[in-house]
This record gives sequence, C-alpha cells and structure tokens, in this order.
Amino acid sequence: NVEPTLQLAEIMLSMGLEQGAAKALVEYVEAHPGEAVYHWLKLLSIYRAGGHRKDFEETAAKLRKQFNIQADDSPSAGEAPTLESFPRLAEQIQRTWARPEECMAYLRHLLKDNRDGERMGFPQPVAEELLLLIEVLKRTSGATQSVGL
Repeated sequence: NVEPTLQLAEIMLSMGLEQGAAKALVEYVEAHPGEAVYHWLKLLSIYRAGGHRKDFEETAAKLRKQFNIQADDSPSAGEAPTLESFPRLAEQIQRTWARPEECMAYLRHLLKDNRDGERMGFPQPVAEELLLLIEVLKRTSGATQSVGL
C-alpha cells in the first residue's frame, strides 16, 4: 500500500530518471512536510547516491525541522547505531508493546520534532527502526493512528 508519489519516484528511479524522482518528492514534501517522512528519506537517499551533497544537507536540515531524525550523508566507519543504543526508549517500547495504540503514540512522539530542529535527532538507522515498529504495530494489531507518519 505505497503512496502514489513514492511509487512514481521508484518507477522513475528504475528508469534512471533521478532528477524527475527527486522533483516529484520535493514537491510532495513541500506540500506535506510533517506527513512525509518516507518521502524525505527517499529524497535523501537519491541525493546521497547521486553525490549531491549540498541538496542532501539542505534537505536534511528541513527534515530535522519536521522529524527527530539526524540524516548523515557519509556512512560511519563503525557499526550503525540501533534502537538498543537507547536503552530507556527500548524499555518504554517493550513496556507499551502490548498496548498498540499507546505504543504507536509513543513511537510517533519520538519521531516528530517538537523543538524546531534544535535536537540532534535520532540517527537515521534508529529512525528507520522506529518506523518499522510503527508498521509492524499497524499490521499486527489493527492500530489506526495515522497522524503524520
């Protein structure tokens, strides 16, 4: 159940039309900035893969104003951080997992920026884990929260 703009971007990328895919995603995130986390991340991956550092940095800064995510354009030499790097958060997720609506609200709260981009943000791999957990909750529990993510 992929959003049409993301689907279009994927099709364009498969045809080698990176600029067209990026343009479609830029238009979407500008129209829906607080609801487009997957679009932001896809746009960043296009810029990262294409070596468009300036576009990446500008987009990462805009993303941080909407979501609590710190995107990095250079892969780290060490192991990527995981949710386990944040034991207090992992424990809270475990405590609320049996209450899907509460857990989903907590996960969404973690991802949404509430300090106008002033927080460092979660490393992108951790944010992607949080998004995955939201998707698992949606599919396995029937949880229906749909705000923003």
